[in-house]
Amino acid sequence: MHITDSQLDTYREQGFLIVENFLTPDERDAALDGFFSLFAPSYDHYIANNHENDTPREFLFPWDHSGLNHATTHPDLIDAAERLLGTREIRLCEGHLGMKYAGEDYGTGLHIDYGNNTLGPIIEPDDFAHVCCFYCFDDVKEGMAPICMVPNGRPDDEFVPMIVPGGSVCLYSIFTRHSASDFTAPEGHRPVEWVCFSRKDRPWDGGRTFTYKSGARGAAMTRFMAEATPRQRELLGFPPPGDPLWTEPFTEAMATRYAGFDPAPYHAARQ
Repeated sequence: MHITDSQLDTYREQGFLIVENFLTPDERDAALDGFFSLFAPSYDHYIANNHENDTPREFLFPWDHSGLNHATTHPDLIDAAERLLGTREIRLCEGHLGMKYAGEDYGTGLHIDYGNNTLGPIIEPDDFAHVCCFYCFDDVKEGMAPICMVPNGRPDDEFVPMIVPGGSVCLYSIFTRHSASDFTAPEGHRPVEWVCFSRKDRPWDGGRTFTYKSGARGAAMTRFMAEATPRQRELLGFPPPGDPLWTEPFTEAMATRYAGFDPAPYHAARQ
């Protein structure tokens, strides 16, 4: 779903933007499949398994799963981040999963995210140089610990709970007050993913880099590198086709390291 300029004006005004049904049903189902198989099971499975998580518990991008990787680097999310940050020179600086189940207490208290997403100072007004997002991959109904967003300049008790259909996303500033709420519904789960983007010329911004030392696994990185577009690879720091980096030896070496990597766009840009 293309996010309009008018919607981004809402983001700038209130500090966040909720976009319902951002993912198509197929994209949502694919993301949920990866979530339930690699990070945390569905509520029914969790209860049947005596409250045990029997998945690999892989919470950090990239995953050896196309659906999760696609949601993290969704072209329409990239497009919105480019316009908010004022440049196409952006990078991915967060991608992790979280799960909440009924019967567990999760209220976190209202807070802002600058402390764990940048080493820079608090600057007001917000210059929108760092964009955070979170997906709700499944329906969030009342009482299912919806994340609550406080509009800029409003008192805390005027928060907006993110009660949305599955596949919705919220974009928010690292200066926007927000909080998880208690899970008061008698059953259910709330699977989410956080995704953040920052400018490449602000290396002090961003919570993560995605290398093997950060926990990325070989099979997962190979899948992402093989399936990603050149634009999606830019989010991890690689330049676009046509950059001097993409000599024939370098390009072919990438194809050797990552099985399935298509060197054609990089070769074509040199001609």
